Amino acid sequence: MFDMTKEVTLKGTVANVSFRNPHVFLYVDVKSDGGEVVSWAVEMSNISNMQSRGIFGGTFKVGDVVTVTVNPLKDGRFGGNYTSVTAADGKRYE
Repeated sequence: MFDMTKEVTLKGTVANVSFRNPHVFLYVDVKSDGGEVVSWAVEMSNISNMQSRGIFGGTFKVGDVVTVTVNPLKDGRFGGNYTSVTAADGKRYE
């Protein structure tokens, strides 16, 4: 499902957070080089794994600017499996 040989780094604005099992999702709106806004679905792990990494339900809020590194989807859709997220304050979550 994910291309584990590639990493893509995105900077964008949190559009939605789905903090539920089986996987937490972070939805990020990213401006393309052409100025178009593209929505990325970033799949994370389950709630207990995310909490052990310091990510809780209120860690990211709609409107926050984040930088996310993902292994992208193999089929080319705008999504991926996160490897790290850096919050606007510079705190990095892996």
